[in-house]
Amino acid sequence: MNHLSIIRTRRAARIRSTTTVVLLAIAVVALNLTGCAKARSRVAIVRVTDLEQSWPKFVNYYNQLQANYQAILASKTSKQEKDRAFAQFATQQKRWNDEVTNEVRAAVNDIAKQRNYELVVTREGTAYGGDDITADVQKALHITPTSPSPR
Repeated sequence: MNHLSIIRTRRAARIRSTTTVVLLAIAVVALNLTGCAKARSRVAIVRVTDLEQSWPKFVNYYNQLQANYQAILASKTSKQEKDRAFAQFATQQKRWNDEVTNEVRAAVNDIAKQRNYELVVTREGTAYGGDDITADVQKALHITPTSPSPR
């Protein structure tokens, strides 16, 4: 292969590379103009700890579970009976947890659909950003916001 052939091969490779870059740039511009790139992620957050502290249903379930747990621990029954009581406790805990989780999830899903949110995360798992929809979730769950107690 002579020197002229090498130059032609390199030039052809450079032209193909430049053509590829130009085509990719045109594709990106076309996507922007057609609206595909305009669809931006809308993120909402929910402060779960606020829900837990202000929702009477959750507070009642939590207090009842704590009382049941303490009662099982303090009971003077056999280990076998305690094991059976703890198994019933675990079943009750799961049922109540599933119930409140499903109610919160349903309220969040409804609000997210109404407002076109693509993602809803908890504030506890998020450093910053997102629209706070906690008050809307409280309203959907019929939670009366508590006012801060005076100090």
